[in-house]
Amino acid sequence: MIGSSFRTKTSAGSRLRTNSVAVPRELYKDFRRLGLAPGASLAVCKSAQRNLMKLHHPDRHAENRFSFHVATQISSTINESFQRIEVWYTKGKLDG
Repeated sequence: MIGSSFRTKTSAGSRLRTNSVAVPRELYKDFRRLGLAPGASLAVCKSAQRNLMKLHHPDRHAENRFSFHVATQISSTINESFQRIEVWYTKGKLDG
């Protein structure tokens, strides 16, 4: 009984591994910048990008030159990360 229970868990675990997406190492940092684990779906990535942009959009920080500059850099990084992930999901390869 213990052995059969163990096999069920192992087979379920291996099934999850085969369905997961093999993410290139180059995109790990991009997923982390969006606050996601590597392999999150494109829809989840898009939602995370939108939520982060709501917080860090430069227009929300226009009252102070320094915070505007920082928000511009952060939003640029967020958008670049999302674009790399989107290209990888749609084309199946890294751009560059």
